[in-house]
Amino acid sequence: MSIFKRKRKTQKNGYAYEVQIYYKVKGVTKRYTKGGFKTKKEAQEHEAMTLEQIRNEGKPDIKRTITLNQVYEEFMELGAVDYQPTTIANTKKYYRKFKDELGKMDIREIDYQTLQEWFNARSDDGIGTNENAKKAISRIFRFAIKCGYITSNPCAYVTCVGIERHEDRGQTLSREDFIRLTSTLNEYVQGDGGRKTDEFTMKSYAIAVSIGYYTGARVSEVLALEKSDIDLDRGTISFNKKLQYVGLKQKQYYTSEKMKTKGSRSTIPLASELADILAEWFTVNPYAVICCNSNGGYIDPNSMQTIIKKIAKEMGITFYFHMLRHTMATNLYNNGVDIKTAMEILRHANASTTLEVYSHISEAHKREALNGIFEKNHVKSTLSSESAPSKPN
Repeated sequence: MSIFKRKRKTQKNGYAYEVQIYYKVKGVTKRYTKGGFKTKKEAQEHEAMTLEQIRNEGKPDIKRTITLNQVYEEFMELGAVDYQPTTIANTKKYYRKFKDELGKMDIREIDYQTLQEWFNARSDDGIGTNENAKKAISRIFRFAIKCGYITSNPCAYVTCVGIERHEDRGQTLSREDFIRLTSTLNEYVQGDGGRKTDEFTMKSYAIAVSIGYYTGARVSEVLALEKSDIDLDRGTISFNKKLQYVGLKQKQYYTSEKMKTKGSRSTIPLASELADILAEWFTVNPYAVICCNSNGGYIDPNSMQTIIKKIAKEMGITFYFHMLRHTMATNLYNNGVDIKTAMEILRHANASTTLEVYSHISEAHKREALNGIFEKNHVKSTLSSESAPSKPN
């Protein structure tokens, strides 16, 4: 059987038909798929036509019109296995941004100019949104190349524009603010400020922030940590899994050993201050998961970050969890830690990533230093001009 009925939310009746045909070219088995047929009859007619093409020409006519939406459907069925669940969830999310315009076009007709004009028309959107939409489109194009529909990916040349609506991603959390913030989270009282989160969970939040501050780990890595990942005797912390939560209900959260990069899976030294914090926490927390709620369940990263961000704002502190990773990188740079050591601590896949981060930090420091010099000179110049005696007439 080569015709299948698939659930499709994009169809009014909730499903569509798909044709699948296997054929051989020089002894190599190939697979032909095409979906989106509204009726079984349409699918059967296309199947008959394609089989006739294979009999006459040895292969189906891949020059047929195939829209970006159709390739997306094939990608979600066949190509999604190459990506992490979080990436696929984001692809689904941002697909809604372009399915009604670009999605209806033949994928072969979507060139650099078409894409750039489409993104330029969205200059009033957040640049983060546009960049994520570009990533989603690019994944579909890379899949289309594998399928032989196209030969190149025009997304590589596209420049995203848009409004920067989020915090400066180069910000860091000072040690003073880190201590103030974690102390406030630890001293939380049930019902304080109208918040419903219990004291144990708030303390878990403080531990999560501490781990992020002392290791630079990503939030999904921190919330997946278990006590067995900490070796207090040897002074090490192992990152070997991440929390999968995007697109899931909290009770469905689970940990996956599929990390962001190969370098993400690593054991690094445990800072002595963090070791002391964790040793004390382990006497309070009876559960295997280090940062968990009062029932021992996984914490919702989004809820945690929203609550911490609100508390931090009340204290005059800017906070988002990923800034802890940048804070660690900045602390390493400021203390003269070499690239190779920094790469291992930050668990980058390769040294070029660390070098890029260091270069960014270096440029920012140069800019601050330069601006500082001119600001001081400007003040001196202004004071000099104000205090200088006026010339006689």
